Amino acid sequence: MARDLVRGQFRVMMRIVAILRPFRLEQTRQLLADCSGIEMITTQEVRGYGMQKGHLEDYSGDDVGMDFLPKIRLEVLVEENSASEVSEAIIRGGRTGRIGDGKIFLIPESTAR
Repeated sequence: MARDLVRGQFRVMMRIVAILRPFRLEQTRQLLADCSGIEMITTQEVRGYGMQKGHLEDYSGDDVGMDFLPKIRLEVLVEENSASEVSEAIIRGGRTGRIGDGKIFLIPESTAR
């Protein structure tokens, strides 16, 4: 890891990237407020296509043009030892139990002190 090579000038962090349903963002944010080790949180409105195949469960009309559905991309930069706590909070906040709940990715990062 970078911190071993440069004797403490860098610290290893985790970037957690999650794709969520827009209406689950506030609940997820509230759960993240109780987590420690978070450096920053950013969100972005995005559109996605996956196993849900662009279909809303309660959509009853013509689905032409519904290939990509609105989603939220949530990025959290967190200390390495808090990544598990933070990712569990995101999963609890974002999960509805239906297809289309999204994905979560953990990416190692190194930042300068």
